[in-house]
Amino acid sequence: MNKINRLMVGLDLTGMDESMVTYAAFLARQLHVETLYFIHVEKSLEVPSELLQSLQRNNLPADESIREMIMTLVGPAFKQLPQVQVEVLVEEGTPVKEILHWAKIKNIDLLLMGRKLSLRGTGVLAQKLLRTGRISVLFVPENSEPRLRNVVVSIDFSEYSEMALERVLQVAQEKPDIHVVCLHAYQVPSGHRTLGMTYESFDERMRGFAQAKYEKLITHFPELDNRTELTLVRQEEEDIGELVVVEAKRARADLLVIGAKGMSAAALFVLGSVTEKILRHDLDIPLLVFKKKDEDMGFLDALLSP
Repeated sequence: MNKINRLMVGLDLTGMDESMVTYAAFLARQLHVETLYFIHVEKSLEVPSELLQSLQRNNLPADESIREMIMTLVGPAFKQLPQVQVEVLVEEGTPVKEILHWAKIKNIDLLLMGRKLSLRGTGVLAQKLLRTGRISVLFVPENSEPRLRNVVVSIDFSEYSEMALERVLQVAQEKPDIHVVCLHAYQVPSGHRTLGMTYESFDERMRGFAQAKYEKLITHFPELDNRTELTLVRQEEEDIGELVVVEAKRARADLLVIGAKGMSAAALFVLGSVTEKILRHDLDIPLLVFKKKDEDMGFLDALLSP
């Protein structure tokens, strides 16, 4: 696993920022993060005069005033973390473009974005960043309690979900209080009769296949035997996104993790992926979407992907 050394946190100067800074400090402590960037993007730093009066301090330019405002939140939260290098970026331009640009320049391993419930905002920016970028994104719901005891990893045994599980298990090796639930949702295909099998026997075979795959993965982490488990759920008519979120809540998840393929710019209109379905239903569990950092999926791959 590539260790998560460099985090970037998106801020928007709303009440969400306090939650984001608190959660970022918690993660920095848990993951032994080396460098953390807080970024705010204004479409224009030519701030209206009435707003500028409330922002300006000591006759500083607008960007410096915003940076100083952010540091009033960041400073106290990171006072006990002197080993973490913290930098505040205030940029002008299109948020998606600027955040992805600086994430690449700073070689970011993980991007934290807020997920609002009652506060003003649509959450569209975070989803655009996930769709267009090659970077892993952690969606932090409004007022999330910083806690990491129960982690649910949704796994379909693709290379992407196995990558996500491996990253979680490597973190769990260093954190003895973390319990990991591997959640596998499966369907019994309607064509089971053509194979001369009953519904029940095919269901049993599917569960056995998943159990064997899981045990093979876990052999690489024998010290975690008592802190990992496999949950198998059969998907009937319900939406896969809703099913995953319901099971994550049942497991009292502090974090829900999935692995996702990258997307190229040409594939932006492709919807209906498992990732998007989970995003649609998950409003209050922090959701970590791992991507392969250097991958760029082609249009046809994106079109055919689940």
